[in-house]
Amino acid sequence: MRRVILLMLSSCIFFWYEAQAQTLVQPGEIFPEISGQTLSGKQLTLPGAAAGKPAVVSFSFSRTGGKDSALWSEHVEKDFPAIGHPYTLMMIEAAPKFVRGMIVSGSKKGMPQQAQDRCIPMDHDEDVWKRRIGYTDDSKAYVFLLGPDGKIRWKSSGVFSDGEYANLKKEIAQVQ
Repeated sequence: MRRVILLMLSSCIFFWYEAQAQTLVQPGEIFPEISGQTLSGKQLTLPGAAAGKPAVVSFSFSRTGGKDSALWSEHVEKDFPAIGHPYTLMMIEAAPKFVRGMIVSGSKKGMPQQAQDRCIPMDHDEDVWKRRIGYTDDSKAYVFLLGPDGKIRWKSSGVFSDGEYANLKKEIAQVQ
């Protein structure tokens, strides 16, 4: 009987987790927790690390997506120094294991310390996050604005452009 109850409980937890992983995150919802070791070796958990202040979070899945993420980051850092460098999640699970180290070391070169402190190379759960953020194209970054409460206030709908960035700026102005 005990085994049956444990099996049922395990199944319920598994199906709940799978349902959560399938859910597309939307503005107004709390950003799902994600954690890992940053490029500088520190442990970082979002949205907790950003609690109490607005934050920009960017996901990239390729070198081209990383360049798009860098464009967003440069603009946010320049226009909103109080927010600081956006949190960046480099999704590298799809890369062969022997290449991941080269991706990480290449990313660190020329990256300021503040950026390294907020950049996590993610080598797991990539498919889960693709479903959560509505992934369709690895050539763009997926950018989110979190409010001080960890709720998603805005998400990008395409590659960096002046129009998309103007939308983000408008939203940041409302949460500061």
